[in-house]
Amino acid sequence: MRPPDRPGCFLCHRPTFDPDKREVPWARAVADGVQVLICPDCQHDRPDWVESLDRCEACGSTRLSLTLGQVVCRACGHTARAGA
Repeated sequence: MRPPDRPGCFLCHRPTFDPDKREVPWARAVADGVQVLICPDCQHDRPDWVESLDRCEACGSTRLSLTLGQVVCRACGHTARAGA
């Protein structure tokens, strides 16, 4: 699955929006070495959405972010080169 050309949900391609403060926020993650966003609706409606995300080589977490070509695990701090 490819991320959309413009900012939007990785799964449904819905354009980004600011959710109501009481709603679940957009999830930021990495899939196939690319930073992606998952909308609140997909997080709720697709229980297996996390299966499409990359995982940390060290701890297995999906809490990854992409910074200057480095994939950084927000759970354990492990870093790896993007696309490696």
